[in-house]
Amino acid sequence: MTLIITGSPRKGKYSDRIAEAYHEISGGELIYARDVNALPCKGCGYCRGKGEGRCIQKDDMQPIIEKVRKADTIVLVSPIYWWQVTGTIKNVIDRLYALDVDGFRGKKLVVIMNGGSEPDDKEYELLEGQFREMADYIGMGYSFLGVGTPEGQEEEFQRKLEGVRELARKNG
Repeated sequence: MTLIITGSPRKGKYSDRIAEAYHEISGGELIYARDVNALPCKGCGYCRGKGEGRCIQKDDMQPIIEKVRKADTIVLVSPIYWWQVTGTIKNVIDRLYALDVDGFRGKKLVVIMNGGSEPDDKEYELLEGQFREMADYIGMGYSFLGVGTPEGQEEEFQRKLEGVRELARKNG
């Protein structure tokens, strides 16, 4: 199963549309992080001890953690905010700490970043490297796509969506 999580706080904008295009090809489930009540990770370690993979916090994350546990492919889509993913999706990513490394091993991680700069910009290189290191550490297959489209260039964006669809065909 493919689980797609999009981190845009703005409904219907480019990152949502990227996630939806991926979902059209791959199927699976699409989650909008802005609709998830995901408290920041406290770093308390409960999930790795007494919690046995369950977070002590009472919010919307435990069902998402279970979905990640069952997924074969996890797709993270986010606009780039200040050379990083949005805070909206960062809380979700941080809370996946409850899975431990073995909860990820053998799965595929697909990361799609959307920004106003072209994909050869340094911001994409920094994010690609960060997620590649994370995927290597936890034993996941990895694919990255930078989708650079300045706001208002709809025709150009439509062309770049075809690259998103091709990535979905390749990775499921």
